[in-house]
Amino acid sequence: MKLFIAEKPSVAKDIAKALGGNFQKKNGYLESADNVVTWCYGHLLKSIEPEAYNPDYAQWKAEDLPLQLYPLRYEPIAGKEAHTQTVIDLINRADVIIHAGDPDDEGQLLVEELLEYTDNSKPVKRLLINDNTDAAVKKALSQLKDNHQFKGIYRKALARAAGDLIYGMSMTRAYTIEGRKKGYRGVLSVGRVQTPILGLIVRRYLANQSHTSSFYYQLIGDFAVSGQTFAANWKVNENAPQDDKKRLTSKSYADALAARLRGKDADIKAAGVQEKETAPPLPFNLVRLQQTMNRQHKMTAAKTLEITQQLREKYKAITYNRSDCSYLSDEQFNEAPQVLEALQGIGDFNGLSLDRSRKSKAFDSGKVTAHTAIIPTANVPALNALSEHERWVYLAIAQHYLVQFMPNKRYLEASVVVEVDGETFSARATKTMDAGFSAFLKGEASDARDEAMPESAFEVLQALRTGQRGDCDAVTVNEKKTTPPPLFTEATLLAALVRVADFVEDVRIKQLLKEKDKDKKDEHGGIGTPATRSDMLEKLKNRQFMRLSQKR
Repeated sequence: MKLFIAEKPSVAKDIAKALGGNFQKKNGYLESADNVVTWCYGHLLKSIEPEAYNPDYAQWKAEDLPLQLYPLRYEPIAGKEAHTQTVIDLINRADVIIHAGDPDDEGQLLVEELLEYTDNSKPVKRLLINDNTDAAVKKALSQLKDNHQFKGIYRKALARAAGDLIYGMSMTRAYTIEGRKKGYRGVLSVGRVQTPILGLIVRRYLANQSHTSSFYYQLIGDFAVSGQTFAANWKVNENAPQDDKKRLTSKSYADALAARLRGKDADIKAAGVQEKETAPPLPFNLVRLQQTMNRQHKMTAAKTLEITQQLREKYKAITYNRSDCSYLSDEQFNEAPQVLEALQGIGDFNGLSLDRSRKSKAFDSGKVTAHTAIIPTANVPALNALSEHERWVYLAIAQHYLVQFMPNKRYLEASVVVEVDGETFSARATKTMDAGFSAFLKGEASDARDEAMPESAFEVLQALRTGQRGDCDAVTVNEKKTTPPPLFTEATLLAALVRVADFVEDVRIKQLLKEKDKDKKDEHGGIGTPATRSDMLEKLKNRQFMRLSQKR
């Protein structure tokens, strides 16, 4: 008998459907003549309580720290005992076991720990389902792999789970014991990921609250050259008084400089026009999708994750949703025509001009990790059957897939560098030649820097030539007030968590964080995983360590 162990009941049903045959529903599993499909409800096992490792741990004492809880010893989670026993009995009955946990670290761990718990020695195959449509599951069933190939992922997940348990329990006891000495009667929860996230929030809050406003100054020159008039921004020179952001901080210096430059000759040191392009944004990974939903609709990271789970499992409308990758495989490019045809059945997408032969930079098997980016499947749901939140998330995923088959945005950029009495001014302006994908996906196509001038200035700048000479008619001094660093939103906090190394001062730890992500394109010394970050944010809220203001 072949036993398939899925991570959840909905996936088990998809597997049974793809296998075919006359499956009968039993208590906790589905059975046909040759196959049995059962499921977990997330983790079925947990570590036993500390006092079961050592009776002395029943009392919280500093001398017992750190707790000695390795190797981990497991027991069924309360409320799941009966189903856990059912799965164990099926493992003991099986001839071959097919591990069908989700294709991520945690999915590998939660089935593997059951096999270890039962001392299983039977052959184990691995089923990897990224897309829950019937055709995709059938294809995955035809490509079973030896589970030994994934032992490294299991050991990594196990080490992380053990480390989190020992660190979290030991540090929680340590802080709580100290807190009680000062009269605190609650539990001070500490965690490997939870506490650094809280630290980022606290550090940013304190910086925001303690900010003392100061002033800085921008100089804008008005120039007349060969009948053309234009404005340009002064570039702060190395001798000027400035802050750490290279902003001029002295009003007297600014006023004196403006007075000195007015009426002086202006030389065009460089002028030209370049053709440039902006490629469509990559398809979503989970973090970027959560950021977008928070910015656009104030949805929490947890809510977005919940919605993607529904879209994947209930509607089978998107691929694996907990991905940390923004790239797609070359094979997915070959499957694109079917997906595009299905998507164009949606009214808003019906008239789109798509180039199915266009292979954007997103299609690159060499950049795919354990998963690919989140994209629609050919199983397009009826939009009127989706909730408002489901529609928001689904359409965003679909749009970021569709733009892979649209042209780049093309534009011209005119730039000029002006020198006046040894001081440098610069300006630039752009003119769109072909809006490309940006006409469809508005608001996400700009590569322009903050100092870019309106498109109306393009005609003036593009007429200028290197070597021309004119006049500096005026220099205006604009006084600006510094603003405090903004409090994190969930969107900006998620962005920080994928590059938390940037906030670390210890050189060695910073290096270790970056090294672990050296082969990843979307993580840059991050902490947590796409699957756990939103859960950590909810834990911090539930433990009243943080709260949302204005639903963000």
